[in-house]
Amino acid sequence: MNEQHSQDGTTEAVIEICASNTDAYGGFAAPAAMLGQANPSLANPALVALTNAARSQLPTELVNTVSFSYSSDALALGDPFTVDIPNPRGKYTDKFLVGQTVRLYLKNPHVEGGVRTLKKTCVIVRRDQSCSAAGSTIHLDCADLGWHLATNDAPLWYRLQGSTLYKLLTDSHWIDPSWGIRGLDDTTETDQRIKQGLNQGRVQFALDLQNILGTFVQIQVEVGDKIAGLVTEYARRDNRFINVSSDGYLQVWKPSYQRESKFRIEFHGFDEPNRNVNQVLDARISEDVTPKASHVICVGEMVGGDLAPNNPTNQNAAKRRGDYINQFVTPFYRRQTFADSGVFDYATAKKVAMWRNDRNIFDSWQAVYVVRGHWQKPDRNSRAWWWESNELCDVNDTVNGIKGTFWISSVRCDRNAQGDRTTVTLRKPCLEPAFGRYPDPPRITGSIIDYRTNKTQQVTTATAHKVVKP
Repeated sequence: MNEQHSQDGTTEAVIEICASNTDAYGGFAAPAAMLGQANPSLANPALVALTNAARSQLPTELVNTVSFSYSSDALALGDPFTVDIPNPRGKYTDKFLVGQTVRLYLKNPHVEGGVRTLKKTCVIVRRDQSCSAAGSTIHLDCADLGWHLATNDAPLWYRLQGSTLYKLLTDSHWIDPSWGIRGLDDTTETDQRIKQGLNQGRVQFALDLQNILGTFVQIQVEVGDKIAGLVTEYARRDNRFINVSSDGYLQVWKPSYQRESKFRIEFHGFDEPNRNVNQVLDARISEDVTPKASHVICVGEMVGGDLAPNNPTNQNAAKRRGDYINQFVTPFYRRQTFADSGVFDYATAKKVAMWRNDRNIFDSWQAVYVVRGHWQKPDRNSRAWWWESNELCDVNDTVNGIKGTFWISSVRCDRNAQGDRTTVTLRKPCLEPAFGRYPDPPRITGSIIDYRTNKTQQVTTATAHKVVKP
């Protein structure tokens, strides 16, 4: 039996309350107005005094809770973390309040000599307190700081033209300081991209043409637009993803498969010679043909084609279509069509169709393994690593016929009565985009014919926002 399989429940979870002036949100110590009390005199003075006294003894950290579940998904904002806290004689009844920011650390004597490792900076989203014959327990549902981006609406009517993704991710109107996000952490290549102008696709230039014709329109935040929805769409056009690091920094990133695997999974039948290296408690391989298509078609539209059609008798003359065909994806012909507002030429349409095919394959297959413990030492003399997402894992699974290197899309570390368990979700390493930044459409030059007035207006690159009268 190998070292990984013989691990016991030696991982400790440490919860640390972050020092913040928002600690009182949702508590009785908050001003009466925060509690929905129109008249401050309605607040019970004795209760407020008792609560203030209790809060003065608020513990800064709690070590080794009853149970916890920690999730890390490389493609998700607001990763969840749940924890059950024993509450003997109401010790924590007025503590660990909703809205508080907490840090989650994991420690294990086998990893980094037992030094605490920061796994998440979270906000307490929900709190349930229960009492039974077994005792009193507080259950906390927490989420990482990406929760703020996913649940907050963007600043209404904020003008997006002329802005950059870097500005959106550093502007206090978008990333409020009270959320505890510490700044932007990105690579040099990504930094160069996000400091360029926002890629608005052909929408920007279609609006330019409308403005020339006397209708002033701008690209702006509309009612109900979420921060996460907007910034992830602009990041997508740069072929990047948005996430939040464990220490509270915004990250703009893309997967990298050109590196060494930190983890290894061995799974063999009980009648095989190398069964003694088994480390898997449970395995589930899922494959779905629904996302796949053997013929993927992306459709965009040329800039200005709707205002100055070059073939008025063909309603599709301005469309720009790109096809990607791979007859080996499915055993039968299957077609998928979609539109992309950022596409304006044939070359990009074909590349985006190819990217959609890769994403379909990524979404259609996953392997989920449950292993004992929250860490692994792939080789006996190597360093021990915490299981984490956005890493590579070598798999030698002779039971299910899987062998190769796969990308860890998510992990979930659980502590319960059965001990420490980690659920590892693997995907095929095909998520990396096949091309770079979506190209910006060129400025229209020459004449634009307004068929409504039958007048010709001249537009040049240098005077794209001005009408040059003939």
